[in-house]
Amino acid sequence: MVQYWKKDNGVVAAKVMKNKEGALVMKMEGEKEVFPGFPRGHLLFGTLSKLKHEIKNQIFNESWAKLEQGAYIGDVISDVKGKLVSGLRITDGETIPVGKIGDQIMDHCLLDMVPPEKMVPAAKEVWRVLSIMEEKEPKLHWFKLALTYILQEDDAYRFRFQWLAGVLTSWVFKNPVKALEIALTELENAEIVGDMKAKQRLLKRVLETLLLDEKIRRLFLEFYRKMHWKKVRLTKADLYHFRGKWFKVDWDKFAY
Repeated sequence: MVQYWKKDNGVVAAKVMKNKEGALVMKMEGEKEVFPGFPRGHLLFGTLSKLKHEIKNQIFNESWAKLEQGAYIGDVISDVKGKLVSGLRITDGETIPVGKIGDQIMDHCLLDMVPPEKMVPAAKEVWRVLSIMEEKEPKLHWFKLALTYILQEDDAYRFRFQWLAGVLTSWVFKNPVKALEIALTELENAEIVGDMKAKQRLLKRVLETLLLDEKIRRLFLEFYRKMHWKKVRLTKADLYHFRGKWFKVDWDKFAY
């Protein structure tokens, strides 16, 4: 379990380094394990926060609202596909002061992205696979940039993605789509905070709707099969720091 939360204001000295794979890591005073990645406050409350805010509103909240209103599922899927291909633009100019309405949100994020060779293993593997897929499907470019930026810079999201990998790749499941459905249900169960449980239900409903589309389903299966999932799964250091989050990391091993 992490110790930094016991310190005054949760602040400790840290040293940023590169590990043997070239990824950025952070050695924190008093911690047994190095922290994977290098969280930067100006991103967490700036461009990264803005990107997540626009994705949640434009992709997930809007899709949920349309489904609740009985909209034609094909129209909901088509709208999401269009936004992921063209890239999200800023629609909220007040909540998080980054850019102005109408700007391409990733234009503001690109300057803060670390190069792929310095990404943590999970983000680097996602980048590798999506880069291969992008050669045949250039329209995946914006999605690749946004997803890897979030996975690299937001450890809470990345740890959850890595945790999902353990369920998603279980030998019990032969159908990756069915495995994802079960994994997302387990993800909600492992959350502690009610707000996060609601976010996971939102994620599950929208993803399952999108996977009804033949092309999206095909791309997901291709992504699933090309990924080296062992590179994504939680390491000892990941688990050490993940246990400091509001999440039942060992949900599948112990009764809470």
